[in-house]
Amino acid sequence: MPWFGQGGKKGKLPGATDLQIQRSKQIESLRRGSLNVVETLRDAEYRLQIVAAGNSLTLIINLPPQFPQDKPVITVQPPVRHPWVDMNSKVSGCSSINNFSMHSSLQTAIQCVIDEFKSNPPALVAHAPYQSVTPNRGYPSMFPVTTNIFSIYPSMPNYTSSNSNITTSTSTSQVQETVTSTSCESNIPNINQINVNTSFPELKDKSRTEMLEILNEEEKILDLIQQVPEVKQIVENLEKLSLSCTDLAKENLTKKPVIEELKCQVQEKHEEFNRLRAEFEGNQEKQLQLMDQFHPAVIQSNLKVAILEAEEDSDRVVEDFLDKKLDVDEFTTKFIEKRSLYHTRRAKEEKMNNMNLGF
Repeated sequence: MPWFGQGGKKGKLPGATDLQIQRSKQIESLRRGSLNVVETLRDAEYRLQIVAAGNSLTLIINLPPQFPQDKPVITVQPPVRHPWVDMNSKVSGCSSINNFSMHSSLQTAIQCVIDEFKSNPPALVAHAPYQSVTPNRGYPSMFPVTTNIFSIYPSMPNYTSSNSNITTSTSTSQVQETVTSTSCESNIPNINQINVNTSFPELKDKSRTEMLEILNEEEKILDLIQQVPEVKQIVENLEKLSLSCTDLAKENLTKKPVIEELKCQVQEKHEEFNRLRAEFEGNQEKQLQLMDQFHPAVIQSNLKVAILEAEEDSDRVVEDFLDKKLDVDEFTTKFIEKRSLYHTRRAKEEKMNNMNLGF
C-alpha cells in the first residue's frame, strides 16, 4: 500500500521475462474482469466470494512463483464436499485448472469453477447429512412416516347381538375360543370306539321288526343317541363354550368405549407429534443457517475483506490530503478513525488465526 512519499501505479519492470509479462497480463485481466476479486497478497493471492445454493463460499486463488507456467491453486472455504474438491479443500477436478498453460485464461478457468458450483452446489462438510432431515440437504428422514397411524393396531370388532344369539369376530374371542375348545377336546370321547351293546343296552332285547321301526323313525334314533353318556358330555361342553363366547362378546362390547377413547388420544398425540416435528425441522433449518453464517472460516474471510477495505479507506484519506482536498485537522481526524478501524479489524483477524491454530 502506498504511504507518504511512496506509491504510484505498478508498471512493467525493466528487463522482465516473458513469464513475468504473461503473469502480469493474467493478473491484470483478473483484476479488470467481472469477478470482483479481492487481492489479499500482492500478485500472489486473491479471494472471491460466491453463493451456491444459499451457502456463502470463498475461493482462494494462489498463484505459484512460476505462474502461468505452473497452474494456479484454488482452495474453497469453508470445507465442502464436491467431486471437484479433494480432501484438502483444493479444486482438483476442473480440466481448465488441471490443463492450465501459458496461453490459458485465468479468468475463464475460475469462471468454469464458479459455473460448476452453481449448477452442482457443493455440500458443507460441517453439515454432513443425518441418517435424516433435511430433504434438500441430503439428510435422510429422522422420523417414522406412516400413512395410517392405526394400521399397527387391530381393527375394532364387529358385533351382532340379539336376545337369543351373540356372535363376535374379534381375534381375542377366537383365540380364547380355540383355547377353550382345546381344553375340552380331551373330554370328548372317540365315537368310533363306542361299544354299541354297552351304550345302547335297550336294543339287545328288540326284535328285528322293532329295530326296523326304530330305524324308520328319526326321532327315536335321536332320543337314543342323546341318551349316550359321551354325547351328553359333548352337548354339555358345547353349552359351556356357547356361554363362554356369549360372556366374552359382552365383555368385548363393554371395552369398546375404552378403545375408542384410546384411539382419540392416539390421534391427538399424532397431531401433536406432527406439530412438534414441524417446529423441530424449522429450528434445525435456522440452526444450519446460523452455522453457515457464523462459521469460523467465513468470519475470518469477511475480516480479511474488511481489513482491506479499511486500509483502502485510509489510503484514500491520505491521497485526498496530498491533493489538498483536506486540511490538517480534518485529515488527522479521518485518518486516525480509519487507521483505528483497520488495526481493530487486524487484531480480531490475528486472534481468529490464533484460535484456529489452538483448535
